[in-house]
Amino acid sequence: MNTKTRKLLSLIVTALPVLALPAWADPSAVEAKKIVVPFQLLLSNHMVVTAKLNGKGPYRLIFDLGAPVTLLSNRAAEGSGAVAENAPRAFLMGMRGEAEVAKLEIGDLTAKKVPVVVFDHPTLKLLSDFLGRPLDGIVGYTFFARYKTSIDYKAKRMTFEPSNNEVKNLVRDLEARLTGPKIAKHRMLAPEGFWGMKVGDPTGGVASAGVPITTVWPDTPAAAAGIKEGDILTALDGRWTASVADVYAASTAVPAGRTVDVVVLRDGKELTLTVTPRAGL
Repeated sequence: MNTKTRKLLSLIVTALPVLALPAWADPSAVEAKKIVVPFQLLLSNHMVVTAKLNGKGPYRLIFDLGAPVTLLSNRAAEGSGAVAENAPRAFLMGMRGEAEVAKLEIGDLTAKKVPVVVFDHPTLKLLSDFLGRPLDGIVGYTFFARYKTSIDYKAKRMTFEPSNNEVKNLVRDLEARLTGPKIAKHRMLAPEGFWGMKVGDPTGGVASAGVPITTVWPDTPAAAAGIKEGDILTALDGRWTASVADVYAASTAVPAGRTVDVVVLRDGKELTLTVTPRAGL
């Protein structure tokens, strides 16, 4: 090998480290896309993360994979600049309508141009009051639809990997559906199993802690579990029960023979009881 050839090879070898490989050819680049975000698990089994919105914060947000939108309270929306402080708001729940968070940061994860809906959700306020710490919103579809997501409940962390999924604007799609042809539909809510109790309307409306239990029949699953008349039902099988419809909707998912937790308030104290509804009417 002559001197010129050696010099040429030396230059090529020296230059190799600065040559950029495509992401698909570099395993470390693919792995680097996966970002781990820690979360806190509340007593209500909701996942909460600490986030920055447009560089402001921190704000506490609930991770809800089933939420169709990402929601911000007025406090968080104004503080982060997502809406102007003097922006008009509706009387009902202070609704501001649609907005956009230019940058949402959760740990090492950054999402840009996240559509949000701004209003003060009453359930968030109730949960904040119960926990003694404010909750500023709910992270939903417009965030999660961008990623492949895995959850490790034991380690209390979520792993996100960017996806090329198209994120739809569900709020605008809803408007189109509402203005489209109207077809009357009826849905009957009924427990799948027999519980043996009767509930009534909350006395405080949305501000009520839950649904009052007005009757518990003897020798029934509810009575066997220790549920009593006058108890306030706040959760059934991990689902909030702020209305009678909530109770029926939650009970439709519980088949006869499956044991579930029921959370009630009794004399100001929270109790978790286990109920096994049985087959029957």
